[in-house]
Amino acid sequence: NHAGALALAARERGIGCFVVMPLNSAQPKIEAVRSYGAEITFCEPNAPARESTLKMLQERTGATFIPPYDAVNTILGQGTALLELIEQAPEPLAAVIAPVGGGGLLAGTAIAADGTNVRVFGAEPAGAADCAQGLADGRRIEHVNAETVADGLRTPVGKLNFPIIQERVEGVIVVSDEEIVQAMKLMWERLKLVVEPSGAAAFAAIRSKAFQELDIKGPVGVIVSGGNVDLSKPLPWI
Repeated sequence: NHAGALALAARERGIGCFVVMPLNSAQPKIEAVRSYGAEITFCEPNAPARESTLKMLQERTGATFIPPYDAVNTILGQGTALLELIEQAPEPLAAVIAPVGGGGLLAGTAIAADGTNVRVFGAEPAGAADCAQGLADGRRIEHVNAETVADGLRTPVGKLNFPIIQERVEGVIVVSDEEIVQAMKLMWERLKLVVEPSGAAAFAAIRSKAFQELDIKGPVGVIVSGGNVDLSKPLPWI
């Protein structure tokens, strides 16, 4: 999503855009970025490979690095999703829940909730639950061996994002891949929303026993982030 947004913004401004993507990226994401005119450089799906590829690309092109989650402007920009949700909601929200991978969206959501009465929660897959574990341990977990169907949430929480989440987010609800897939299926069938597993994580979380036990009184906003589904492959519930 970040790569696609940058590629589109660069095209609209007539400037070059160079994107580093892991080799196992979903095909719709690759095609979207290419369709906006960006140049893609692929790397192995791990942090050291991304960083070394990025360094090489910057040396070759002189391009400015715009982080997908671990940068102030990125965090604040992603937080505007909650501002829009608050404006559009028919009545005041009691709480909001957002998915967490690198943490830009959740940290931004928490900042945007400042000065409101909206309680903020995160949703994270069990196979990449470094944020929830980090909150329990009181320290950021730098590396995670992620194994989850929610490929957009496999990244460990960023350095800037973790302390924001630690200070401002009430908790992170951990959900299984099975819960995520069932939530995704329900969103496709009942809500008519084309979402990927990462986009269904927050919806899965509000349906979980852990969230229900919070007994929140009032409307709960759910931030759905991610709709990149490769329809040439079987859907995850098939």
